[in-house]
Amino acid sequence: MSFEDFRASLLNADQRAALGIQLSDADAQLVVADPASAQNWYGYWLSTLPQTPPPPAAPAPAPQPTPAPETTQQPAPSPEPQHAATLPYEAPPAPFPGDVQQTLPIHDTAVHDPQQPTAYAAASPYPDYAASPAEAPAKKSRVGLWVTLSILFALILIAVLVVVFALVTARHWVKTDVAAQPETFHSEEYKTGSYDVTMDTVDPCWVDQDWTDCINAMAAQYDANCAGVTLTDTATSLCSDYLAEIDRMRAEDTGDFIVATLGGWGSLHRTEEVSTRQVSNNDDKPAVTHKAVCYLGFLGECK
Repeated sequence: MSFEDFRASLLNADQRAALGIQLSDADAQLVVADPASAQNWYGYWLSTLPQTPPPPAAPAPAPQPTPAPETTQQPAPSPEPQHAATLPYEAPPAPFPGDVQQTLPIHDTAVHDPQQPTAYAAASPYPDYAASPAEAPAKKSRVGLWVTLSILFALILIAVLVVVFALVTARHWVKTDVAAQPETFHSEEYKTGSYDVTMDTVDPCWVDQDWTDCINAMAAQYDANCAGVTLTDTATSLCSDYLAEIDRMRAEDTGDFIVATLGGWGSLHRTEEVSTRQVSNNDDKPAVTHKAVCYLGFLGECK
């Protein structure tokens, strides 16, 4: 079988089994893809084939007897013993492809048939396995690293997007820690600065009194209670009527009148006006608040 036919046979599982090559489909594809590995396997397969013994050598012709001299007849020298035809040498199988280290012999008591090829394929998955670097595991390691980094980057990106969205959509509000205390008041009396004037039933005049003296007595009542001060509305009305009566009596005074009868005017009394007002207790207190922030509707301080 040629080398190219051997390479093509490696891709078929049945043909590999017939050739005695123990490789998986994946390993066989790697061997076919690498010419050097395929050449090693091809050499290994050739070494496992039974060696065809060479044809036996023809017997050497018997040497012609040398004529003896006439004087002396010596016996002909006996021909050198010819070696028997050597048996064909059974070459040991070629070492396993890619096996560069000397393998210690394994003592086995079982008798091996030299015609059966020794199976070395189980020593390594494909030729040059021990010499070539393990590229497949390295590639798998790099792929796993990239997958891990990609997942980590995606998680970091998602976290950043969530934080940015939370900051943009955050709701700021004022939270009341302690409610405000309203102001309270109390009532108190105070002087308004105005005066109230009342009149009793005691007339400042009397019967048979000089008219002018009666006028002067009433004027004294007016001056003592109504003049020079701020009057309440009631007091202003009373004092105005009282003054009008005094002016009427003065108009009628001729100097010789006497009081015949007493009228309805009495004596005046002035008192300072007192009112009531509400005064603050100055006990109001503002509310205690602070600025609160709510993120995503449930993080932070939310209502």
